[in-house]
Amino acid sequence: MKIKTAPITLVNGLFADDVAANNRGLAYGDGVFETILVRGSRPLWLDDHLQRLAAGAKQLSIPCDIATIKRDCIQLIAVFDAPMAVLKIVLTRGASLRGYTPHPASPDRIVSIAAYTPNRANWNSGIALALCQTQLSSQTRLAGIKHLNRLEQVLAAEELLRRGYQEGLMMLRGSVIEGSRSNVFCVVDGKLSTPSLSHCGVNGIMRQHILKHADELGIASTVREFGVSLLQRAEEVFVCNSVIGIWPVTKIECMHKQIGPISHLLQREFDTYFYV
Repeated sequence: MKIKTAPITLVNGLFADDVAANNRGLAYGDGVFETILVRGSRPLWLDDHLQRLAAGAKQLSIPCDIATIKRDCIQLIAVFDAPMAVLKIVLTRGASLRGYTPHPASPDRIVSIAAYTPNRANWNSGIALALCQTQLSSQTRLAGIKHLNRLEQVLAAEELLRRGYQEGLMMLRGSVIEGSRSNVFCVVDGKLSTPSLSHCGVNGIMRQHILKHADELGIASTVREFGVSLLQRAEEVFVCNSVIGIWPVTKIECMHKQIGPISHLLQREFDTYFYV
């Protein structure tokens, strides 16, 4: 029976709100996380998220018990009463001695759930994008994974809040990488492109599904490096993640864009996942 409507958290399988002060996730951002849309008590692409969590944990040499984490997720969803929610999984290296050296420790898993209200207006009408002044750093060993070191995104979010934008593009040495909380796609000459993540950025679950669906629909797509000049030429631009879905872009700073047929087609492919 569902009994909860306020946010709830499990820490290592127990209902709690606190973690140890010497937790390495708190001290150093030493861990990985996932954010998952829950609609009608069904977590969207849960297994995909858990696989990415495990891959990121392996990259950081953090033990990861997927079966136990999945059990935590199911337990929270079972007692949470909201039509739509966001489930967050955080896996840290655990508590340890002072210093950066990752001594052996038992990992901590923190799984929480909270109600969520989707923004259908952004899905339908699109958004304006800023070009963030905050730049990303290159670190190939962290590229693609969703690790807890998010200060660059925090700085970008502060910048966007101050300027009145809902999302902005983040770059590395002139190359577009991603949004502050999304992946980015553009359509040039009818071909779908998304930035390479070989140096930094998060390989989003929604990004993966869009590339897969594009292939099934016969839409030519490529993963490549590109700068703002390609976005200037683009017929369409959109951002995406597995919570918001697809938000078309109608403006990038002073560049105006149209919501085009490929954006609409992909939205129709995913509409039932997020709204209908």
